[in-house]
Amino acid sequence: MAAWCATIFWLSSLSGDQLKKLHFDFYDKAAHFAAFAVGSMLLVNAFVFSTHWGRTRIIFLAIVCIALFGATDEWHQLFTPKRSGADLYDWIADVLGAIFGAFTALFIHVRYYAKSCRASAGDRGA
Repeated sequence: MAAWCATIFWLSSLSGDQLKKLHFDFYDKAAHFAAFAVGSMLLVNAFVFSTHWGRTRIIFLAIVCIALFGATDEWHQLFTPKRSGADLYDWIADVLGAIFGAFTALFIHVRYYAKSCRASAGDRGA
């Protein structure tokens, strides 16, 4: 999770010209969506494996935390040369990515957990 945050911070610190040199030529909103979906998935997994919280709390907190990080990312870009910070549509893409990532991670976890529980129950019955 820390590596993801550091990567987002580093990318937000690059000027527009530096970002172009890295060949980030794809659709900006899709990049925001994908990056923040990954961050949300990482945070959901961190919560699942480090807390005993219910699914609703995990989903809610992951989305809120990632959305807040997205807001600070947009604010950070205000101070980066040749970048457009405080872009509401970038932040909306961040939030939508966070929602998608949180639900996807939880879905995968539930599917895996259900499968492993069935396998464990089968082992106990043998």
